[in-house]
Amino acid sequence: MWKKGLGEWGIGPEDIAALKKAHDPVVYTPGSSAGVPLNVLQSLEAPSVPFESAEEDLRDEIGGIVAGLLGLLQIDADPLKSREAILLSNLIEHGWREGRDFGLETLIGAVADPPFEKLGALPVETVFPGRDRQDLMLALNNLLASPSFETWREGAPLDIDRLLYTEDRRPRLSVVHTAHLRDEERLFVTALLLDKVKTWMRRQGGTSELRALVYMDEVFGYFPPHPGNPPTKRPLLTLLKQARAQGVGIVLATQNPVDLDYKGLSNMGTWMVGTLQTEQDRDRLDDGLTGAGLDKAAVKRLLGATRKRVFLLHDVHRDA
Repeated sequence: MWKKGLGEWGIGPEDIAALKKAHDPVVYTPGSSAGVPLNVLQSLEAPSVPFESAEEDLRDEIGGIVAGLLGLLQIDADPLKSREAILLSNLIEHGWREGRDFGLETLIGAVADPPFEKLGALPVETVFPGRDRQDLMLALNNLLASPSFETWREGAPLDIDRLLYTEDRRPRLSVVHTAHLRDEERLFVTALLLDKVKTWMRRQGGTSELRALVYMDEVFGYFPPHPGNPPTKRPLLTLLKQARAQGVGIVLATQNPVDLDYKGLSNMGTWMVGTLQTEQDRDRLDDGLTGAGLDKAAVKRLLGATRKRVFLLHDVHRDA
């Protein structure tokens, strides 16, 4: 069936053989040894560049790591209100500025005895007394001691160059599979991965060529409209706005257009729209397509013509 379908598009066995030879596919399974484990906690290691040279991006990375860790502990991770988030962010930034790596063990030790005396203008003991920090230490220690968490600390490092290329610089197709994880774990891994892509992207020179492609299937819950604000939303919005200048393409797939933040939708140059089931979905696309210059009657006619494997293509580079 696959051979017949591909043959209709002029793709034969020799094309598939050439594709398999030209790239290296790997399935990564963070938190599991079913595929290649991904060492997510290695992300606590200090960056290879001076902190001052990428301050904004590295702070975003720290924010993603802290939000993910606290999510795993089921602690509110509001970066402006949560004492836990503020303390952990300051601890990691302080260490990274000095070029020091963190593991969970060293992070627990730093929570017990912070290497600075103030958080903002107030003493640490006033903002977050030692007896209260004890609860955070115990929660982090329970995470560290949990046998099920061991696989999070094993496997390949979360390094974007290694996800994109083999040692002999052949392209690599890296699939990061998260379906086996809980919701908060999926958000942790995905936010961390997107922040790593963003930091890697900033280090690349400008280009008009496609350098890398980031594809996310089933984006529901990762990029919701306002007021939803999961840790994946900020890096995704940044990538949609800026990544094309560095040759990084972003492809998002969803069954429901209402799952997508409208600011993100307006930054997507190409839409491929299949058959829409609900009136709400059609209204969301109506608004966007009429804003792009189509009249409502044309939108309804074009959306009505979609069927299995037939899509409406809206491309900012085409006249119609």
